[in-house]
Amino acid sequence: MRRLRYTVVKNALANVVRGGASAIAALVIPHFLTHALDHEHFAAWSLLLQIAAYANYLDFGLQTAVARYLAQAIELGDEGRRDRLISTTFGLLMLAGVLVLAVLGAIIWWFPQIFHSVPLQTVSDLRVALVIMTATACIMLPVSTFTGVLIGSHRNEYPAIAIGGSRILGAIAVLVTVRYTQSLSLLALSLCSFQLLGGLAQYHIAERLLPGMRVRFSYVDHAMARELIGYCSTLTIWSFSMLLIGGLDVTIIGYFDFSAVAQYSLATTLISFFMGLSNSIFSALLAPVAMLQSRKEYERIRRLVTTSTRLNTYGCMALTVAAFFCGGNLLKIWVGPAYAAKVLPILEILLVAQTVRLTGSAYAVVLVALGLQRYGLFPAVVEGILNLALSVLGMRVIGAVGVAWATLIAAAVAIAMQVVLIMQWAHEIKMNRSTFAWEGIVQPVLAFSPLILWLVFREWHVPHLQFSSLGDRFLLVGCLFLTCVFVWNGLQRHIKASRFAG
Repeated sequence: MRRLRYTVVKNALANVVRGGASAIAALVIPHFLTHALDHEHFAAWSLLLQIAAYANYLDFGLQTAVARYLAQAIELGDEGRRDRLISTTFGLLMLAGVLVLAVLGAIIWWFPQIFHSVPLQTVSDLRVALVIMTATACIMLPVSTFTGVLIGSHRNEYPAIAIGGSRILGAIAVLVTVRYTQSLSLLALSLCSFQLLGGLAQYHIAERLLPGMRVRFSYVDHAMARELIGYCSTLTIWSFSMLLIGGLDVTIIGYFDFSAVAQYSLATTLISFFMGLSNSIFSALLAPVAMLQSRKEYERIRRLVTTSTRLNTYGCMALTVAAFFCGGNLLKIWVGPAYAAKVLPILEILLVAQTVRLTGSAYAVVLVALGLQRYGLFPAVVEGILNLALSVLGMRVIGAVGVAWATLIAAAVAIAMQVVLIMQWAHEIKMNRSTFAWEGIVQPVLAFSPLILWLVFREWHVPHLQFSSLGDRFLLVGCLFLTCVFVWNGLQRHIKASRFAG
């Protein structure tokens, strides 16, 4: 048990470093670009990053698959299967790169017709930048095989160094470049160069850690390919659903109203920052859960799901409540008062949506690790379709804020489906739904109820009850104290329960 905890914590910390470095780069760049670029160029840069990110959804879950199967192959000491797995995954991701070229190439070709509100003087430079990012994505997809290899080997620290370092260096390169030019193509070249270096570094690290590793086209195994495709078929639909959920928002806004792209993309940048940290932590569960599955220790897996969900909900609630208190001031420091006023309403809605969605992350990751991702397919597809339809409707009716509300509504529906339906259907990892909901979600939310109530009535009680400034602050301090007590007691109960479980 202690070894498992060490592996999970080590990998989680490494993933946090990796995601944190990438997220820091993503946060630093907008801070400077909002001041260095005019509104038109910054909006174009935001749209460019959103479109280029489509490549991330076209790996079809193969990186996850290679991490899972490699962890099992290493546990069994099967080097032949290991090499066939790596070579086959590399070949499949090369085909995925060809698909990325076709999809993004079509977007580049028809860009003026799709995004007709983008100023014509910006289109040419933006298309060249998209070509650069597309070429980089086509190369990085097969190279990402070795990210999965390192994760499957329980050496998450190496992708953390390679990917995190490349993101930071790329951000520095962008900041240096923007001092001399507003060319989007040169900014894209600065960013992509270090991404390629990070990918190559992972290949060399994997080669050193597994000196017997052989990546050959002759090792591509058709049976292995069918197994991987079978495993990834539901992950592919899942990834497509994730594209509908979070990958099209900025594009939809760009289609209807290019002028609103900048503020929405800034809000989603912060959401991506926090989502990235959360996903980095949860992805550390993949290899250990696969190992527990091979040992048939399903009760430990169930405890891991509830524990991870509880801690995640505490963290998300703390972040969301803090954003409602001081988000406006922090946004002014980050991107200036002009952008902050437009970003804050969108950000608050998206933070609540993120908190709702992340309550299901631990269970979803465990389903993937156990090869049971088919159970998570239904709510993911429903959320994706609902999010897309409501986003288009919301954008047409109330603008960019409507897209944020669509995200929140769709997330709430998906989590309700996961708890009510999926946990009942997945017999292989039978969860006690009431225990999961109460301990993992309801208790952490109730711990923050004093501050939530203060926030809900803040706009009402000040003008209507005529509280003095001192009285208002006294009430706030009292609510804050109660929240701290409730959270502390909840965490103490969690620690005692973990010790009792061993």
